[in-house]
Amino acid sequence: MSTTIKQNPEEVVNLVFEAILKNRLKPGVKLSEISFQEEFGYSRSVVRQGFDKLVDSGLLIYKKNQGVSVAYPTEAETKQIYEARKAIENGVIMILVDKHQKNTLDLSDIDSLIINEQKLHHNLEHEELTRMSCDFHLTLAELCDNKFIVDSLRPLIPLSTLAASVYSDPKSSFCSFSEHYDLVEAIKSNDLKKASESINIHLDHCVQSLNFNDKAIKNNSYSHIFS
Repeated sequence: MSTTIKQNPEEVVNLVFEAILKNRLKPGVKLSEISFQEEFGYSRSVVRQGFDKLVDSGLLIYKKNQGVSVAYPTEAETKQIYEARKAIENGVIMILVDKHQKNTLDLSDIDSLIINEQKLHHNLEHEELTRMSCDFHLTLAELCDNKFIVDSLRPLIPLSTLAASVYSDPKSSFCSFSEHYDLVEAIKSNDLKKASESINIHLDHCVQSLNFNDKAIKNNSYSHIFS
């Protein structure tokens, strides 16, 4: 336990984000304000502020007399999450194609991400591949230089990860990095229609790769350790 009291609730938000993206926090798991206070050195009020932000974003669920737990997206909610992503990420693509047409877009970081994704895929490093796939979409949004777009998309990415952890289909052959490559090539072609179709196909495939027939068991245990 740290002897210095941390005062930034955004750090609490980021801790939960990272734990979800790394598949260390499962849907339905309960969170404890006291554990954050003891393990990470936050004051109780700062932890509560962070949890409130996460509840507002939909990543945590608050129930009276039960505290907060990690969201457990239903099939309908999962589809709504991806509908929201399509609306936002189509806007991202529109901005990026325009920037590329004006020669004001640097895609070198994105190109490196795709190369690393391919390596992780071949090495069967699924946990890190999932994290990098999330980074891909957030990095594209960040290239828009518009914090409101990033802030709108940011909570939807870990929500997508939660949905995948509930409904992932081991029989699915869906592979994100190849579609990421196609999307970037479409942006580079300066063809807005092609790029828009590419992001829509990719996000549709994300949903189609899920299996909503076999419902996973909700985890109601408490989580105290995040790393």
